[in-house]
Amino acid sequence: MPPSPLGRCDAGSSIPRVTEPAVPESAFRALLRRLWSGIVRYKGMVAAMLAFGFLEAAFTKLPFVLVKPLMAEMAGATPPAGRPADAPGGQPVEPSLSDRLTDEFNGWFRGFADDLMRALGIAFEHPGMNVVLACGIVAVICGAFGAVTIYFVQTVSRLFAVRIVADLRGELARCFLGLPVRFFGRQRMGELISKVTNDTQVMQRSFELASDNVVVDPLMILGNVAVLAWFVPQALIVLALMVPAMAIPMLRQGRQVSKRSTRSLQAMGETTESLNQILTGIRTVKAFQLEGAMLRDFEASTGTFLDRTRKMLRAKGRSMAQTFVSYQIGFGVLLVLLGWVVLVDGAIRFDDVALVIMPLATTYQHVKRLTRSYHVLMESSGALAGLEAILREPADRAADVGEPLPQLRGELELRDVWFGYGGEPVLRGLSLRVPAGSTVALVGESGSGKTTTVDLLQRFHDPEQGAILVDGRDLRGVRLADYRARTAVVSQQSFLFNTTIRANIECGRPGATAAQVEAAARAANIHDFVVSLPQGYDTVVGDRGGNLSGGQQQRIAIARAIVRDPAVLFLDEATSALDSENERLVQAALDALRKGRTSVVIAHRLSTIVGADLIVVLEHGRVAESGTHAELFARSGAYRRMYDAYAAGGALPSES
Repeated sequence: MPPSPLGRCDAGSSIPRVTEPAVPESAFRALLRRLWSGIVRYKGMVAAMLAFGFLEAAFTKLPFVLVKPLMAEMAGATPPAGRPADAPGGQPVEPSLSDRLTDEFNGWFRGFADDLMRALGIAFEHPGMNVVLACGIVAVICGAFGAVTIYFVQTVSRLFAVRIVADLRGELARCFLGLPVRFFGRQRMGELISKVTNDTQVMQRSFELASDNVVVDPLMILGNVAVLAWFVPQALIVLALMVPAMAIPMLRQGRQVSKRSTRSLQAMGETTESLNQILTGIRTVKAFQLEGAMLRDFEASTGTFLDRTRKMLRAKGRSMAQTFVSYQIGFGVLLVLLGWVVLVDGAIRFDDVALVIMPLATTYQHVKRLTRSYHVLMESSGALAGLEAILREPADRAADVGEPLPQLRGELELRDVWFGYGGEPVLRGLSLRVPAGSTVALVGESGSGKTTTVDLLQRFHDPEQGAILVDGRDLRGVRLADYRARTAVVSQQSFLFNTTIRANIECGRPGATAAQVEAAARAANIHDFVVSLPQGYDTVVGDRGGNLSGGQQQRIAIARAIVRDPAVLFLDEATSALDSENERLVQAALDALRKGRTSVVIAHRLSTIVGADLIVVLEHGRVAESGTHAELFARSGAYRRMYDAYAAGGALPSES
């Protein structure tokens, strides 16, 4: 299914923080546009919904028609067809068209009932029982066929709702994957997760509840109108007054429901973020005894959510209560009018009374369901508002634009690069050249810009000033997909997907053979451990590799980089999670891997980069000094001080 044009991530470069729209009408219009898009996309399902909805309305309202011959037979009040009835004053009057149609229908049904009883071999002493039993049989048949149509309406309409929300989730997934890394740095993960889970769940529940009602109940109301227009057209005046009176409170309170739903879901996002902080930082929480503070924060956000939800529910309750009052007033007026036209005016017969009351009474239930559907749709518009704000974020189109890069030698250069994250610049005019095939190590204290430099070289961000060149070409003018296909990274905090060890290694080269995966694992010194597991390479590593130790996770990430066979390799504290023995073995594998490739290394342990072709010391986003280990050691500058501290048993702070 191609991505919907609605709510797509538009191309651009600025990354504003996601904000919630404040105007509920615009959110509701966005909801209607999305619904219309779904109707166009799944027009076959919509046609089936309408067809089965029409049949459901027909089989539901047809038993009302049976009341007419039944009451007439029981009261003995059906005059022969074509004969005028006597007016209250004793003067014969010409029957109205409605009376003639009613009498013709009653006569036809009496004949149908007699024929049906003869076909069934049933004979009653009282001939009126033929009509009574025929009414019961027709009602049962209508119930059976109605049950079938209800099944299809419920199934198709709710599947339609699920498909719309599934398409929305697909759009969100494509949008997230297309957004630049900088976007996620400005968002709280708990709120994003809440939008994708809670908000879409609200929309799905709302659509499932509303979809069948929105289709069926208007048809039910039309069925009531048809019954009254056929038999008692005078009652249409009462119906025309009752429906708007019941609908007005729904429309008035709907805007409040949408606005308060948006605020309630915002509070739910804050609650989810608070819980996300507890779960992801549980070790820190317990180590620093922050349980009480985290619980108070969670309870405060939950209290806000409950308060805003209570206001939304009050708006919905007021609407339902006002609708009921309007109905009761209309029904009271109806009773008075019926008494007048039967007892005084004589405009309708007594057997018409039941036929008038039933459609008008059921109209309230239909309007009530439409009111509830309208409210849940307005609630959905509040949920959709936050999702649409994400979908409107400008996407990172760099992967698909730019000049092709058929091969990569690996020459990298930063020219007067400035970059910051919205505050003070992290890099301040950084210039650096990395010859193809060489190993360059970046060292420096926390905040000096080491990791930021590597992120820029991977084009997770673009410089605010200056340029980054790859093989002499501006990286912004190169097709990013081609560039990243020839690079690999091993980070300080390795991320493993919750799948098998084999699949995690294959991420480096989709479609890699078993032999290539095994060779990469051997080079990363993880093969022997993997084959010792009961499921071997098919062992599931758990969420974020939680079933493995830190060193095992790191070596699998290194194997993932090895199997990629990159032209440029980025190593961000790649051996920091390994013990001395594993570090020695993996370092040997990395040394072999780096031969003939450009490598940019961030080192915490200075002993691992002594053999680098170039060591660059960064201070406050600038190059403080650079050279080989021997050259820098001889200068007795910043590098010499770092190395002496390291050799004496100290430790360099890692990049945050």
